[in-house]
Amino acid sequence: MKKIDLHIHTIATVSDKPFDFDLAKLKEYSQKLEIDAIAITNHNVFDFKQYNEIVKELGIIVFPGIEIDLERGHLLLIADNKDLSEINDFAKKCDRVTALIKTKDDSITLDQFNEIFTSLDKYLLIPHYQKGPIIRPEIITQIKTLISAGEVSSYKKFRSCIKDPESLVPVIFSDSRYFSSLANFSTQQTYVDLEEITLIGIKSCLTDKQ
Repeated sequence: MKKIDLHIHTIATVSDKPFDFDLAKLKEYSQKLEIDAIAITNHNVFDFKQYNEIVKELGIIVFPGIEIDLERGHLLLIADNKDLSEINDFAKKCDRVTALIKTKDDSITLDQFNEIFTSLDKYLLIPHYQKGPIIRPEIITQIKTLISAGEVSSYKKFRSCIKDPESLVPVIFSDSRYFSSLANFSTQQTYVDLEEITLIGIKSCLTDKQ
């Protein structure tokens, strides 16, 4: 079993509360809680330079990602970490999202989302599900075949979704910001039954509630 946290914040944006990121604190978190893989998912921003610094320092699997304000809800979109040219292409797409989000009240439309991320099947898509601000059910329905799981805000909601055959496969992550004075680490992570962590492997795991 591998412990993953695919919702990590390292940059304060217009959609976020202010904080000064501390790479040493993120490393401490990953080591202390024995995290096997993380994703960097800042609000409407992907910083390729910072991502590379984090990869070099942590020594664990780090996926490039972004948390998008989509149709007034939030969606995690996570890319593969294997191909540098693909990450560079992902960064350019994220720059287009950044250009459209000027204030904390802005969001992109589903049409804009589809126009920017033209091959959604190569990403891991995780909407806020039982967690605010949620992606509305009608938006999930339009991209449901490409959605692997839904993020929930508590273990109570996680257990409820596990038992509900109609719900998305639930995942729970820290959704934390890492700054030098951070005293306590979140214990909200998800375990996946994988020997080797890959994006394809995680997507496969998230098709099965077991």
